[in-house]
Amino acid sequence: MNKILTFFVMFFLLVSQCIANPYTSFSSVLDTLPQEEVQKSLDVFTKDFGQTISGGSCCGIGAALGLLGVYGSLKVSYRTISKDNIIVKDTAPKGLFFPMLHFCVGLPYDFNAILRFSRFDDTTVIGAGLLYELFKPKTIIVPAISLQSVYNDASTNAYGNEFKAWNLKNSILLQFSKVPFIKPYIGLNYDITHLKAYSSKYCGIFSDVYGFGYGAGLNASLGIFSFAVDVFIYEDRPTYNLGMFVGF
Repeated sequence: MNKILTFFVMFFLLVSQCIANPYTSFSSVLDTLPQEEVQKSLDVFTKDFGQTISGGSCCGIGAALGLLGVYGSLKVSYRTISKDNIIVKDTAPKGLFFPMLHFCVGLPYDFNAILRFSRFDDTTVIGAGLLYELFKPKTIIVPAISLQSVYNDASTNAYGNEFKAWNLKNSILLQFSKVPFIKPYIGLNYDITHLKAYSSKYCGIFSDVYGFGYGAGLNASLGIFSFAVDVFIYEDRPTYNLGMFVGF
């Protein structure tokens, strides 16, 4: 298992060196905008960035692991950006890509503790949260029902383009956890994202955005290995998430 986790970390670090940084135009784009357009542009960027750093929060596990159950995973998210997101339209014209190391630990009373970390595109993200399994199914036709809340804190400094943000993703998840091998799930999210600029002539300006998202996916289990894929919709655009898990 140690070798597998080492592979995940090395793969994560390798990928982080091979992708162009999409945030190098953050300050220059804001600087060219008239003051009356800055807030709108920053709000659009904040919505996409919030989904980027929180993508995969729900991917794969929608039920309690059980006491001392452990999962470590590499999650990769791809957020399709708004056509109005002019801050990254030249550096990431299609979408924002973000990998995340994500860990779950089973606690007493049907809780999972969640820890997340990433260092990618000159952005550091540290996250934590809890999942509580509200209802345990007894048959394969009835889903487990869980409540989850995950907080992600992000700090970006891409060649002097500096901003900080946090996202709080609250979710209700329904997973058919008794289905063997492949476990489908659906979810509904409520997001809050705050972002503040620390560079450009508009240094100090901030954005607060919020909204609902929904999605579905499945988790395929092969012994101690699991693979999950899902799609969540927010602002009428998808975030694609892939998870590779190892644990027990």
